[in-house]
Amino acid sequence: MASDLTADGVKGTRRPARKRIRVWMILLAVGIASILAGGALIAGPIIGVFQRGAVDSTALKHWKGSTQPAAAPAPVASKAPACGTSSGTDYALVDFGAPVQYHYAAVAGNGTWALLNSRSMVHYSGTPNPGQQGNVIIAFHREPDFQYINELNVGDTITIQNRTCQTFVYKVTQRWDLAPSNVTQLGPTSGHELTMITCDPWWQDYDRLVWRAELISAPAPSSPGSTGGSVADPSF
Repeated sequence: MASDLTADGVKGTRRPARKRIRVWMILLAVGIASILAGGALIAGPIIGVFQRGAVDSTALKHWKGSTQPAAAPAPVASKAPACGTSSGTDYALVDFGAPVQYHYAAVAGNGTWALLNSRSMVHYSGTPNPGQQGNVIIAFHREPDFQYINELNVGDTITIQNRTCQTFVYKVTQRWDLAPSNVTQLGPTSGHELTMITCDPWWQDYDRLVWRAELISAPAPSSPGSTGGSVADPSF
């Protein structure tokens, strides 16, 4: 009887201990998995930002390195553009006049908003080219290079150089900070406008910063072009 009681007592003390160990191991495994999953969620966007940054830096370096004076005649046999020869998706060099201390500039790609997955700045291909009549629409990420672009205000300028090295200057006339559902500035216009859009605040996409600018300088009379159609608010 005594031995039975002792055995039962031993069994009674060991079983809960084993259960506690198993529960602790399960909780530990779940905790580690949660940490790894959270790290992956954080690392993914950060890696994406650095990859876009590398593409942006290369495009900007090649664009500036390939720019030729407008008066220099291009070889007759060559069909390569004078500017932005690093890639066929390099569309235009966009240079912000403010804030002046940061010298913000980037090479925009040309395509749909899907291109924002690999480029930090995109001209929506369904909208007019710089200098043409209508609403030229360009969206861009603030990360990694445009932290203080919110300081771009009414009266500041945005300069766009196309692949033939023509330069168009736009002056900001309006600025908005809106919820994504309230963005209505991406439709066609009848003048010669530029609309820039990015996320706000930096590293987040709660709202949209939108600038409307008007063409104030062009190398030649603006070429005729379609005013384009409405464009959906990009998802950053």
